[in-house]
Order: sequence, then structure tokens, then C-alpha cells
Amino acid sequence: MAKDIFRTPLAEVRWAHLITPRNQLDKSKPKAWTADLLLPNGDEKAQAFLLAMEDQFIALHGSRKRRAEKGFPWKADKEKPSEITVVRFKVPQFLRRDGSLSEGPRIVDAKKQPWDGAAIGNGSRVVVAFDIDDWDGENGCGMTFQPRAVQVVEFVPYEQVDPTDGFEEVDGYTTTAAAAASGWAAAGDDDEEAPF
Repeated sequence: MAKDIFRTPLAEVRWAHLITPRNQLDKSKPKAWTADLLLPNGDEKAQAFLLAMEDQFIALHGSRKRRAEKGFPWKADKEKPSEITVVRFKVPQFLRRDGSLSEGPRIVDAKKQPWDGAAIGNGSRVVVAFDIDDWDGENGCGMTFQPRAVQVVEFVPYEQVDPTDGFEEVDGYTTTAAAAASGWAAAGDDDEEAPF
């Protein structure tokens, strides 16, 4: 029996790794294609989608089973919990019988043409077609949204962030007046080592 395919309403990407799989937080787990989508809480289509997914959860597990703490693939946004719901899509990479690795979700552009491989940046707007994987564990039951295809409707290029942005270029180990006042010495100030 074929699985049902579900689709999200148009949603903004917070971060996505759908071009190449990435390591999960738990390194013992396989790499995965992952995307977080932001659904505005005031949007009717977004709310209808979340209610439909709640109904799907009940259809899969019933209303009396204990739900795992992370049983739902969505949660309130940390920064704007009253405004945004974050929905996680994730499908693990796996080894096929022929020894090759799975290729992940199909990605297309707004005209449904094959994606050119550009990394999808924050602020892009996408629609995801996905399967639901339901699971049962010792800590309760839940479900996972596994992306099958992604349509990039509005593309924003991914920008690699430089972790040193905001720092000024400094020669040697010079210090500011504040650092000198606090007792930190600049390299070369004297020949004695400062005690730690």
C-alpha cells in the first residue's frame, strides 16, 4: 500500500541542508537531509496544516498513547514563540543494497525544473512534499516528517558566515586600555611570565 504524500504550505526556511546531507547532533546516527521551516502562527493555512498533522498523529497512534517529549516534528520558535512555529523535516541517508548512498529529496525551482545545486539560504520560501514516519519507543510515540521533494519558490543564496566578523585586525598581542587596567599585560611588555 502506497504512503500518503503530504505537503506544507509555503514557508520560510530558517536553515536547510537539502543539497548535501549533514551530520546529526548524535554522531552515531547517519547523516541526514534536514530543513527547518517557519510557519507564522497568524497564517490560516499554516494553522490548518498543523491541525491536520495533529489529526494524523491521532490517526496513527490513537488519542490515549503517551506522546514522547520530541514526538512532534514542530515546536514554538525560541525567539518568537507566540508568532512562529518551527517545523523540522529530516530524512536519514542510507546505504542501498548495491552499496550506493541514497540521494535525498528531489529539489526543483519555482518552474518545477531540476535544482541547480545552489545552497538554499535563510529567507528562501519553499513547499515540501513529505512522508510521515510514525514511531513507538519506550519513552512514548511520535512521528517524523521525511522530505520527498522540495520546491524552492523564492530563493535566497546561502551566505557562509565568518565567525570572526565584528573583530578588528590587531597586530601581535596588543591590548586595549581596559585590558591593561584589568591587569592583563601585552606580549613583550616584560620578560617575566605572568602567574596563572
